[in-house]
Amino acid sequence: MWLLLSALLPLAFGGPVVETPYGKVEGFDYEISNGDKANIFLGIPYAQPPVGNLRFEKTVPIAKWDDVKQAKEFGNLCFQQTVRKDMSGPGEYSEDCLFMNIMAPSKKSADPEGYPVIIFIHGGGFELGGSNLYGYKNISENYVSEGVVYITLNYRLSAFGFFSTGDEVIRGNLGYWDQTAALKFIQEVIASFGGNPNKVTVTGESAGGGSSSALTMSPHSNKLFQQAIAYSGSQYANFVNYSQVVNASLDLARSLGCFGKSIQIKDCMKKKTAEEIRAMIAEIGASRDEFNSIKFNPTVDGDFLRAPGDELIKDAPKIPFITGLTDTEGGFCAFYDVPEMLLSYIPREKWPTYSTEDFVKYLKTKMITLDYGNKKETLITKLIDHYVPTGANVTSLDYLTRYAELFTDLYFGLPPYLEAQDKAAADIPVYLYKEDYHNPKLVENLPVKGAYHGYEIMYLMGPSIYGDIEFTDDDKAFQKALLSAFISFAKTGKPVASGKIWEPVTKEHPNRYMSFSPNSEMKDDFLKRAVDFWVHDVMKTVDIDMLRETILPGARRT
Repeated sequence: MWLLLSALLPLAFGGPVVETPYGKVEGFDYEISNGDKANIFLGIPYAQPPVGNLRFEKTVPIAKWDDVKQAKEFGNLCFQQTVRKDMSGPGEYSEDCLFMNIMAPSKKSADPEGYPVIIFIHGGGFELGGSNLYGYKNISENYVSEGVVYITLNYRLSAFGFFSTGDEVIRGNLGYWDQTAALKFIQEVIASFGGNPNKVTVTGESAGGGSSSALTMSPHSNKLFQQAIAYSGSQYANFVNYSQVVNASLDLARSLGCFGKSIQIKDCMKKKTAEEIRAMIAEIGASRDEFNSIKFNPTVDGDFLRAPGDELIKDAPKIPFITGLTDTEGGFCAFYDVPEMLLSYIPREKWPTYSTEDFVKYLKTKMITLDYGNKKETLITKLIDHYVPTGANVTSLDYLTRYAELFTDLYFGLPPYLEAQDKAAADIPVYLYKEDYHNPKLVENLPVKGAYHGYEIMYLMGPSIYGDIEFTDDDKAFQKALLSAFISFAKTGKPVASGKIWEPVTKEHPNRYMSFSPNSEMKDDFLKRAVDFWVHDVMKTVDIDMLRETILPGARRT
């Protein structure tokens, strides 16, 4: 009898155990406020640790394990440029960081195919961040309670994830190979957690949104899921696609004493410690002092991304796609000091006196630092005329507002718009959105009001770099619209926002979008001021190659 009881104790008091094709994992239960339970599995490895000789190599699949792997604590965060727990969450930083977290309903799905699956890829400019930031409680409340299996994951960052020699030795985009390895792993194991491998939606925010966009384009990844959402990110944005990553990589290598041919540089860089690499990046500068300040970002590499996005879309599967932005994305770039990613920050003491001279100087010296001669001057003149306000009653706030608008347009507005047009032209179902609501308390100490970059995360998943607030009725209505739209999309492939049908972009309605607010509605004038200027003026009169190579990779002749 005692032997029988001792055998049953682990079953009675242990957490849920799932047997996957790779081995067993044990997690724990979380009781959701509606009375349901979520099965939580944290820190599941999905690939071999990219350490030692595997540094700067494509992701290697995880080996099977014999023991019951404990999945009750978050795994390590990927090694990154600095300690920003507000952007990465709890945990140790390490190169051994390729972990995912799975949150699933404890009860079996009524659908024999299983529950729909949502995968979230974190942001952070490919320099910072981690899946641990988002926890599991709010995800369980918002998604698992609605019959969704939800997954967050880590991927290599900074030089560890995006170093490139510009040739076949280290092509770059290693972080994308990590994400693809995670997608393959999910396809193999998710049925064990009650998920449907044939109903997977990839989502991401900022760099994660750019990743989601890129994953729909690459033939290495775009057959591993069925739908995608890109919150504030696109492969068409220059912080997601910039060839200067090769120069930044070689500059880092030289600074570490690694010279010679690409293979020699690779061998030398593998011998450096992670801390030596991080310290040298800090010494030479983590950011580039120009409009696109991110040094280590994805690029068209001839392998994962064999061509620019507009070419890849033509041959890509017709994956239903949601993309969009918040109404004041650029406020983050303008008024938040994150030197690991951005050097566009205007110090608080400068806000009251920011002037024409300050704005014009930025446009002339930071927008395009490569030499394009008269072509560059033509563009800068147009930018000054469009963005710099004039008149006797113009104030510093007017300049700050337009400065933030510049980043909203070029980083987060035009890229998803242009991607949506190309996908619609390829008969891919694509849905545009803009978040036109913000809680005033979140920006009461900031000069320009609006929904800043990453604003939706607090409504979708919980944490916010902008602080905590008590949700008002408007906040709750806004959250309901967001969640209902994105969850219905994950379940059916067609989004519905609080009962309102979300119509796709079409050739006849290229500017159609869902305006999210407490009273969400369809509108037909997506970023009208930006689209009129960039699509109907700049792209018709300015050198397209210069635009694509510098500030707007998604530009094309219109």
